[in-house]
Amino acid sequence: MTETAAARATATDARVAAPGIRRRRPPLETYLFTIIAVATVLAFLLADPEPPLVVQIAAIAILAAVLGMPHGALDPLVARRLGLWRGPLGFGVFNLVYTAASIAVIALWLVAPVPSLVLFLAVSAVHFGGDWMRGRSPWLRSLAGVAMLSLPAFRDEDAVAGLYATLAGEGARSVASVQAAIGLPLLVLLLVLALVAARRTPHEALELGLVALLALTTPPLVFFIVYFCTLHSARHLREGFVEEREQPRRLTALVVVAYTVIPLGAAALFLTATAGTASLDDQLLRVVFIGLAALTVPHMALIALGDRALRRASDASAPPVTAPGTGT
Repeated sequence: MTETAAARATATDARVAAPGIRRRRPPLETYLFTIIAVATVLAFLLADPEPPLVVQIAAIAILAAVLGMPHGALDPLVARRLGLWRGPLGFGVFNLVYTAASIAVIALWLVAPVPSLVLFLAVSAVHFGGDWMRGRSPWLRSLAGVAMLSLPAFRDEDAVAGLYATLAGEGARSVASVQAAIGLPLLVLLLVLALVAARRTPHEALELGLVALLALTTPPLVFFIVYFCTLHSARHLREGFVEEREQPRRLTALVVVAYTVIPLGAAALFLTATAGTASLDDQLLRVVFIGLAALTVPHMALIALGDRALRRASDASAPPVTAPGTGT
């Protein structure tokens, strides 16, 4: 869970999308991602450390908790800005609906794990693809997300298949097979999209190129850790604080902390209750990714509402179109 689309498509992005407008400077997260991604790629190319899977899973659990989840914890404030709740009663109803949607996702995953995994990947592709080319077609952005999520299987199908099997059973290995099969054309597509982005936002072209390089040179979980924590989460947390700048900083920080700690507490309770039913690393992997799925669905619904609000605001502010021959 992160920003609304209204939160993401700022006036700056609109100016970037307009032809002939001066290119904007790269944001801070571009530098952060570039430094860490290059260092990680070099480490694996030169030393090939390949940390044990249990270490990778523990790292992603810790980093997702500390750096990943806070970027979506602003959803209550975003919802209030969109007019979805007012006052204590509305706030309670919002939280009940949000929680119910998350529980429904978890229940669906338990009943139909493989379709749930596919749905999660599709939603994630749309969500992650929104990190780039915000002035372009949503289809192009979604294709960038599909490519990004498929490249790890193109590099190491067995590793991705093993992760999917842990998350959704042995039948989920076929999902990795499909991703591996379409990996090469998607790699070409991602590089083409990087060239398209280079015209107006060169830093996005750099990010897309580094995403491809990172996916092709590092283990799947390492790739996800670096991208999710240092680019995606960092970008949307920064944007979220900017968009909520009218709120008292103390309130914004309190909301981020509270809505990060509560899901972490639920995850800890689940791990405690299910101790001994599977290995700790398998349980951690399920908690991280099924938990992300549960939080992503209501968050994406909020993004859709933000998109609609943004379109309405844009339509309302656009000058009327006068038919030829009828103007004064």
